[in-house]
Amino acid sequence: MTTTIERTVTAPSRQPPIAGLRMQLKPGHQACGFVQGAWWPRSTLLTDELPPLLTAISLRLGTIERVQYHEEDWSPAPLHTDDIVLDASHDSPHVISLYGPQFGKLTLLVVPPYTDATHAYDVVTTAASALDSSTPDELLDNAGQSVADRPPKDVDVCLPSDR
Repeated sequence: MTTTIERTVTAPSRQPPIAGLRMQLKPGHQACGFVQGAWWPRSTLLTDELPPLLTAISLRLGTIERVQYHEEDWSPAPLHTDDIVLDASHDSPHVISLYGPQFGKLTLLVVPPYTDATHAYDVVTTAASALDSSTPDELLDNAGQSVADRPPKDVDVCLPSDR
C-alpha cells in the first residue's frame, strides 16, 4: 500500500503576531468593575498597536465592529481599519472599549507604553483580577496594592457576564 502525502505551500498569514501581546482579561469576561482587563501597548501608534489586540480579542470573544478610544492617548488614526470603525470619542483617558455582536462591550485599561515594567505588570494583573472594581485612575495610581489592602467602596457584586 502506498500513501501519498501532498505538501502545499501557503502564503504567510497577514495576521499580526499576538504572542508578545501584553494584555490580560478578567476570568470569564466578568463584567464587574470599570474595566474587564488591561492592555499595555508598546507605543502610542494606534494603527500599529491595535491589530494584535483585535486579533487576540476576536479569536477569544468574536467579531469586533467598533473600537472607542480616548483621542489624546494616541497619535492620529484613520476612521476605519479592516471593516472596524475607530471612534476617538471615549471620555475616559487610559481606556479603550471594543464592541462586538457576540460579547457586547469590553472595556480595557490602557497602561501607558512608557510605564515602568514592574509597575505596568502590577497594573495589568490587578485590573484582570476577578474581584477588582477599581477605576482606571485608581489602577494606575495603586499598582502593587492588593485588592484587600485598598479602602472599601460601594460597588455592585462582581458576577460573571451572562454572555
